Formats: sequence, C-alpha cells, structure tokens
Amino acid sequence: MNRFLRPILIACAALLAAAHGAEAAPFRIGAHRSVHGSWEVVAHKMGYFKEAGLDYTMQYFKQGKLIAQALLTDSLDVGTVGVAAFVTSVGKGAKLTAIAVTANICGTEWIVVPKDSKARSVKDLKGLTFAVRTGEGTDFAFKSYILPKNGMTEGDLKWLNIATTDRVAAMLAGNAQAAILDDPQAEIARSKGLVRFLGDFCPYDNIRMMHAGNPMRLKSDPASYEKYFRGWLRAHELKKKYPEKYARAYTEALAETGDKGDYPVVLAVVRRLRSEPAITPAVKAYMVDMAEKQKKLGWIKTVPRFDQGQAVDGSIFEKAVGRKN
Repeated sequence: MNRFLRPILIACAALLAAAHGAEAAPFRIGAHRSVHGSWEVVAHKMGYFKEAGLDYTMQYFKQGKLIAQALLTDSLDVGTVGVAAFVTSVGKGAKLTAIAVTANICGTEWIVVPKDSKARSVKDLKGLTFAVRTGEGTDFAFKSYILPKNGMTEGDLKWLNIATTDRVAAMLAGNAQAAILDDPQAEIARSKGLVRFLGDFCPYDNIRMMHAGNPMRLKSDPASYEKYFRGWLRAHELKKKYPEKYARAYTEALAETGDKGDYPVVLAVVRRLRSEPAITPAVKAYMVDMAEKQKKLGWIKTVPRFDQGQAVDGSIFEKAVGRKN
C-alpha cells in the first residue's frame, strides 16, 4: 500500500468508527419527577419511544437545574429545564439549546401551608420561613411576580433552600411554614390531609418549563431527536384524547419510583397539565423579559436574544409534528 495513502485510510476508518459509535450510543433522556416530566414517563410506559425506533435510556431527576447540569456535562441528550434556570445558564454563556416547551405549568405549581396553618393568603406569609429551591423557575416567579403583586419583597420572608420532594417533610418538622410544591407531590400531600393550597401560579405568571437539548448531539444526531419527539408527542396526544388512560399509566409509573398516589388524585393532576409544546414568538418574548429582569437582579450580565433565535431551535420539533400529521 502506498505509504502516503495508508495514514489517510487509517484516519478515515477512525472517523467512520467514531461516527458509527455516536449513532449507536443510546439516546439519554432526563425525566423530571414532577408532573411536567410525565410526558417522558408515559411515552416510556406505553412503548412510544421504542415504536418510534429510538434506542434510549431514561433517568429521573428531582430538579430541572440538575437536568441542566447533566446536559452541560454531556451526561444527557434531552431534558426539561425551568425557563429561569435555562435563561440564567445561557445568560452566563452555557451552551444549551431550547428545542420545545415542556408545558405551561402555572396550574401545577402551588403555594402551600400545613393544613392547620392560620395563613389564608400570600400576604399572611410575611415573616414565615418559606421552602423553595433558589434559582429555580418557581423561585424566580414567586419572588419576581407573586410577592410584588402582594405588596411584599424577598426580605419579608425567611428562606429554606431544599428540593420539592423534601418540602412536605420540612413543614411537618416545623422547619418551614409554607412552600412551593409541584404536582403530583402537591396534590398527593393535600389528599393525605398534610397541606392546604393558597393558590396556584396562574393569576400571576404563565410559567413554563423548556425542553433543552445537548448541542453536540443535536448537531451530530438530529434523527434521534426526531424519533424522541414522535414518541413524546404521542404522549401529549394521549393525554389530550384519553386523559384517564394517560393517568392510569402515570399512576403505575409513580408507584414504581416511590411517589405513590391514588388514581383519582393523579387524574386531577393530569387534567391540570397544559400541553403547549411549540416555541412561539410569545414564548421567546417571555424568555427575553425574564432575562432582562435577571440582568437587573445581577444574575446575568448580558440578555440573550432569544427572540432572534439565540439558543433556540424548534426545527426538529416542527419536523416531528409534520411527520406526525
């Protein structure tokens, strides 16, 4: 073999092997433990991903911030991230891409107090210890929208920084007197008589969760994302047409992960979940507005131009929608 040709052939073989390995690697899905992660859970439970031809693994996460970290460290390929955490990450230079909207979650995020609390409104929480995870979208929304609309500031409350899944225990132990809880944990706790709702987020903010993708794999393997979305969208369709069937599948999956809830409770939660997956101009404007607020708070130094396509790419999702139709 020509001594000049041999190194070229070896290099080409190595590149082909690397490309084949990338294609063969299972697609890594991050599923949120709250109800907005149910799309992945139900698609997995119903076999939709496999029917779409997707070779994948799935891992559960308590927080969107942890999913964002996993995406940034190349430990995941797709997952749901709170819009505030997404905006902060991109505003600090992180390489994340919004590829769809997980859900509008304003009706599944609750301000709660222990059942025997004297508090009857947000204003009654002044001076109390409030459990939330600093930097999450719900934390940002509560401090930036809900408190001001009730004539309060961040300094009017004390704060306990813990994950959603630990907040009921914190209130029962007396370490917090109020909290934000996501569904299904919120509805499960209320059904057991542990907490009382002061209200959801809808009167204050149409808070969203963003579907984020790993930029490296988005570029190298768009076909896997399209397969993922085809399965994911089937779960959205199932919830829309047959919410009872969707809730049954989700109830079974919750039991498998330790979040045991009765079917009627889970069905109530599922009915509140809003499917709004497209990244619309209104969503982009919402992200810009949040970035501007975060800059004023000193969280970020620059405002990403989401409205001009920065860190946003809905093309694979739109292709999957077109294939579905």
